[in-house]
Amino acid sequence: MDRNTIKSDDGFIELVFGPRWKYISCVRSFVQNFLAISLTDLSKVDKIAMAASELLENAVKYSREERIKINIMVSKELKRVDVYVENKTSAESIEILKKEYEKIMEGTALEAYIKKMREAGLRNDGKSQLGIARIRYETGGRLMLETEDNTVKIKLCVDF
Repeated sequence: MDRNTIKSDDGFIELVFGPRWKYISCVRSFVQNFLAISLTDLSKVDKIAMAASELLENAVKYSREERIKINIMVSKELKRVDVYVENKTSAESIEILKKEYEKIMEGTALEAYIKKMREAGLRNDGKSQLGIARIRYETGGRLMLETEDNTVKIKLCVDF
């Protein structure tokens, strides 16, 4: 789904902001309220807002530019919410992300999440790297990773 296919009863937002931690909770609240207009399942709304927040945290943490972008599209016809988060980062961070993404996409969402939780319990560097595995498991959505030059785009599609 893209902006060109949005119908009048669909919803669409695009936010662009600098990589500041203080914006994430505001964006999460905004996303939650925006989705609550279109979706009746508040549990699904909470999970998608959590996912958007997790993706934004990663984007802020690894951003190399003053521009984080999030798009959210709600298609009533497709009964789907698409969340896109985009940021610029280093080539090294992209390679690490690609490897983590491959691990997270192996097996079922539950298997990947349990595996990442076990790994997190063994780490001593203060990082859990659970975010994307948690998103995949808790939302039941489909994740896609695109990289081009130093740009990372993560897309989450969740059916409702």
